[in-house]
Amino acid sequence: MSTTSSDRPGSVTLVAALTWIAAILDLIAGAALVWLSFNLDTIDSTLSEADVRWYGVGTLVIGVLTAAVAAGLAMGSQGARVLVILAMVVRLAAAAYALLALGGVISWHGIVGVLISLTVIALLSTRRGSDFFRGYRG
Repeated sequence: MSTTSSDRPGSVTLVAALTWIAAILDLIAGAALVWLSFNLDTIDSTLSEADVRWYGVGTLVIGVLTAAVAAGLAMGSQGARVLVILAMVVRLAAAAYALLALGGVISWHGIVGVLISLTVIALLSTRRGSDFFRGYRG
């Protein structure tokens, strides 16, 4: 079944856009954190190189996975919907870790991650959004 943009609820279009934004932000933040882990002497931080590097690598992985399923959302794939919800739950956990354990230089990423993840989960769980994905048979 082919899905046109006129068949797709606005909330699903917004979620697809937010999912792409989340993926791009994760890729940028992950790359920046990996780079920063090799240059920690340039900032005043109590974080270890390993903490920052592993968080950066994990953020890159989440960004790649999120980008991989973002296109499926716009087409109405129920599988993509489930994977995006799971990815957003993982993003929530990573954001909580960033805020609680790492803090400081990474706190902005945690706050943005929580806001985007909660918004995406909420919009994918609306009645109209659920109906759209249930109707997909492709």
